[in-house]
Amino acid sequence: MTMNSTQRPRGQEVRRHGGAVTAVVSLAMLGFFCAGSAAGVDTTGSPCDNPSAGGPATVAFCQGIEKQERGDTDGAIGDFVHALELQPGLTDAHLLLGVGYFDRKDYRRAIEEYDKYLAVIPDNYHAWSNRAVACLRSGNLAAARADIDRAIELKPHDPALLENRVVIARESEDFKTVITDCTWLIEHYPPKVTWLMDRGKALGAQSRYVESLADFQRVVKLAPTADAYYYRGVTHYFLEQYEAAVADFSQALSLDADFAPAYLKRCSAHYYRQEYLSGIKDCDEFVRRKPDSYEGYYHRGILRSRAGDQDGALVDYRRSVELAGNAVEAGNAWYGVGLSSERAGRMTEARQAYQRAVEVYPAQKQAQEALRRLQK
Repeated sequence: MTMNSTQRPRGQEVRRHGGAVTAVVSLAMLGFFCAGSAAGVDTTGSPCDNPSAGGPATVAFCQGIEKQERGDTDGAIGDFVHALELQPGLTDAHLLLGVGYFDRKDYRRAIEEYDKYLAVIPDNYHAWSNRAVACLRSGNLAAARADIDRAIELKPHDPALLENRVVIARESEDFKTVITDCTWLIEHYPPKVTWLMDRGKALGAQSRYVESLADFQRVVKLAPTADAYYYRGVTHYFLEQYEAAVADFSQALSLDADFAPAYLKRCSAHYYRQEYLSGIKDCDEFVRRKPDSYEGYYHRGILRSRAGDQDGALVDYRRSVELAGNAVEAGNAWYGVGLSSERAGRMTEARQAYQRAVEVYPAQKQAQEALRRLQK
């Protein structure tokens, strides 16, 4: 039995990184500039220089902008709604209402407001990007991707838009796009750690570990954080460089002692180095922090069995059966029960466990082979 020998690091594994997707609208994107704009733009000639001259709707609109900039989201929404009641054609209010609803995590209404704005002003790339973010947060990845692509058509190679597409592509596991966009950004701007991190993880997801390692080497130099060492360790692990992997996971844990995934990965690296007792200690730490996680018990079962503690292994395997989240996990755990039972000389229990493994996960080849072996 091997430890996750086919597992591949995913773009979103364990901790989230990458370009921050934002829905903060620069007021400069509106059809006019507004006084007090956080974007620091020239506000000369803005209706908000003298709101009363524009009538009650303009007054309400400008009050909404001031409240939004102060962080009073509910107050801003109220003012924008009132402005639209007074002047339904005040299109810019729909855009800022979208931002307000996004801030309240009401993504459906945010999208509705962006739609009203874009129906009138379809060439505002900021608005398309904001709509993409709202779609992403609501779980509609296809719409998010279509919207961010439209934004980039309107404003090619804009770094903020490309960063947003990287995040959307990462969530969709479109690693080719992640690699392409991050590479363009890295080649045209001073490299950000987030770009290198995202590209490194995407390369790893495509099993391009040598290239992935090069990115994580740069990440560690630029920002030697627990995450940087962890992901470089993961890459060393898949390159079967287990000593280097153990060193990186250890460094990650020295920076963040509660980084549970680092304990689990170091446990796996210890397994391949046949350092079973060290691996068990790491699994103990993982289980202490993640007591309801299948992986901790399953991995510790493997190590305990290898170390000769079949009774302890059986306890862990049976607990992992209880925590299994799918048929594959359950089948593998039952196979572990069978293997430890067989090693302990409990052949009847071993046969029953192997049979159970095949029942819950018919493709469990190790259990199939074990049953054939015991029937001879």
